Amino acid sequence: MCSASLIKKGLILTAAHCVSSYGTKTFYTNFQFIPGYRNGVGPYGNWSASKVIVPTSYYTGTPSSSCISGVVCKDDVALITVASQSAKYPGTQTGYYGYGMNGYGYTTAGDTHITQLGYPGTLDNGNYMEITNSIGFISTGYLNNTIIGSNMGGGSSGGPWIINFGYAPTLTGAGTPSGYSQNTVVGVTSWGYISTDVMQMGASPFLSSNLGALITSACSNKYAGCL
Repeated sequence: MCSASLIKKGLILTAAHCVSSYGTKTFYTNFQFIPGYRNGVGPYGNWSASKVIVPTSYYTGTPSSSCISGVVCKDDVALITVASQSAKYPGTQTGYYGYGMNGYGYTTAGDTHITQLGYPGTLDNGNYMEITNSIGFISTGYLNNTIIGSNMGGGSSGGPWIINFGYAPTLTGAGTPSGYSQNTVVGVTSWGYISTDVMQMGASPFLSSNLGALITSACSNKYAGCL
C-alpha cells in the first residue's frame, strides 16, 4: 500500500519505490487508485493503471550515485496514467493539484512550509488520510532531498508534499509573494528514519529532469487524462 495524488485529471503522482524496486528493471503489477479513500469506502471509485513511468536512473539503478543505499534517492518519483471509465477520469470529479519544480516555492536558503498528506499504516491502520504540517529544508548531504518532521510511516510513501495548501485568501494589505500558487505539490514522501527517535521524512527534489521529463512522456500522444 502507498499513497498518491492527481496532478492532472488522469495522471497520478507517487513515489518510484511504490511501483518498482530500485535497480531491478521490473515493475509491480495490479495497481489500483482509490481517491478520497476513507475507512473502507472509495467515494470516487477504483481506478486501474494503464501505464507506469519512472526515471531511468531509478529503474536501472545507474548511476550508483543516484541513491544512497537504494533508499535516499535523487529521483524517487513516478507517474501512473489511469484507464478511463465511461470516457471520464478521476480528476473529472475530484479536481487535481498543481505541481512545482526546480525549487518553486522555496526560499533562497532552501526552506519552505510543507503540508504532507498520506495513509500511513502506523496511524489509524491506514484507514484515514493523515496530515502533517512542517518546515521543510533541503539537505545537501541527502542528495538535495527535502526533509520534514513527521510521524507518518509505511503506507504514506508517495503521498503529496504541498505548499500553499487550502483555499487562497483574499489579500488585504499584503503583497503577492513569490511561489504563491495554491495546492502545489513539490515532493512526495520517499523515506523515513527506521528509528522512531528521529521523526523525520524525506522527499526527492522535483526537477525538469525527473518529474518534468515524466510528465512529457506521460502526456505524449495526446493522452486524454492530461487534457
